[in-house]
Amino acid sequence: MNRTYLNVGTLGPTPGTALAAATARELEWIESGPGQPQSYVEARSRIRQFAERIERAMPGGVVALTENNSTALLRVFWGIAFQPGDEVITTNHEHGAVVQALSSVMRRFDLKIRVVDVDAPTGVVHQIRQALSQKTRLVVVSHVSYLTGWELPIGSIAEVIQAWPQCRLLVDGAQALGNIMVDPAAIGADFYVFCGHKWMLAPAGWAGLWIRQDRQSELTTRWPLERVQAEVESLANGPFDVYTMTGADWEYGTRPWPRITAWSIMWDYFEEEGFLHHALYQRSLAEEAQARLEAVPDLRLDKPPSSELRQTALMTVQSQSFGSGLADILLRSRIVVKGEPRRQGIRISWAVFNTVDDLDQLIHALWAW
Repeated sequence: MNRTYLNVGTLGPTPGTALAAATARELEWIESGPGQPQSYVEARSRIRQFAERIERAMPGGVVALTENNSTALLRVFWGIAFQPGDEVITTNHEHGAVVQALSSVMRRFDLKIRVVDVDAPTGVVHQIRQALSQKTRLVVVSHVSYLTGWELPIGSIAEVIQAWPQCRLLVDGAQALGNIMVDPAAIGADFYVFCGHKWMLAPAGWAGLWIRQDRQSELTTRWPLERVQAEVESLANGPFDVYTMTGADWEYGTRPWPRITAWSIMWDYFEEEGFLHHALYQRSLAEEAQARLEAVPDLRLDKPPSSELRQTALMTVQSQSFGSGLADILLRSRIVVKGEPRRQGIRISWAVFNTVDDLDQLIHALWAW
């Protein structure tokens, strides 16, 4: 890459070795006849093996591999048996994937949406505690805000929700995996979505849905066990109800299975080096960047308003003079960041491949402008 890339919060650049391996696997698949039953079955089997590896790193649940985070979210939103009048609590820092999905189920099930303010000094936990009621069916929050990079207190939110047994917790971990440590069961999530194409540097087109073991039967979006399905005429007697009891229950459908090879290879790398090691390294770069950015005129770091929020390797920097247009200005210096109009500035992501030299380039460019 011939640019200083500080935007893995959008898409991570996949290393050539991982892309080459995925391409080789795909060519092999095509040359053997991708529709050949044995070839297709073997490709799907490798997907399951990879999902099981993720499950070992995220114990206490099953993992389904989906096309993207949006699809994973919909598996949950449309899988919950909402009733008219049910309420959903979410935050004002949620990605459009959450907002659009909520709009669809809101219309279909006549739901009421309550929104808490992540920027309020009163704190997210307090606001959720105040908003919860007998009508609350679901709380949807990001593990890491895509707007600011702040890590939300998911564990504390889960503890509050425990007092309401009818309520479930869905966590959007799109900006978490590869950025911070992820253990859905430990933080009290019922459902957790994540992807590989950001901090883990895998190609776009793959994501995951983690479902707590005892929540599987609550989602109606499961696919029954394929090999025992009868002919369509049998549906006159009722729906099929035999399942695998694995994440495969949410994976039915044709997809380019060999492409997952690249994510598997990147998982190897993160696992062998240590997820914690990478998280600490990226966080140290972010901390050094914070100290140096504060000295640049016209810039203001978007800092958490309360102690329950923590900064990660994702950060937002506000510019009074240029706003989100600062991203275009930096691009002229071959530095890639993301413009963030809602925060009147830019979003910077520090990844495992970034170095202090990248920080030097950023600071030099900012001072030059």
